[in-house]
Amino acid sequence: MPIHEWRCDDCGHIFEVLAASGAAIRRRRCPTCGASSKRVISTFAIHGGATIPTSSERAAAAAVDVTKLNLPSFARPCAMDDYSATRLAAHKIGRGAEFEDKMATRELDRAARDEPAAKPIAVKPGHSHKSHAKRPPQQS
Repeated sequence: MPIHEWRCDDCGHIFEVLAASGAAIRRRRCPTCGASSKRVISTFAIHGGATIPTSSERAAAAAVDVTKLNLPSFARPCAMDDYSATRLAAHKIGRGAEFEDKMATRELDRAARDEPAAKPIAVKPGHSHKSHAKRPPQQS
């Protein structure tokens, strides 16, 4: 059975339903507001190509707080602090402007409450770079 998409006439909410082709013809009620919805043309995928995120996957990704993203440790340059790693992760998924706006709003709220600015956390590298330095050639 294919997945069909509907758009609510009242609130504009887009939702998906797994339904047989014959059942896809009838109208559905919006799960958000209960109003009547129209079926919309949706994307389709042929197995073997790149995956296309569904509207529910896009909605779930948008619901993630951009200020709480994590960058895997292997993708983090040495001594990168948590703030910079989160900022980099937000920019990598195309939500950098949202991150910058949220952080600026937090800073303005902090200043309005007369709280001191957050101090950057000093980060110590987890390893020594001495092992990366060039060694003098050994004499034979």
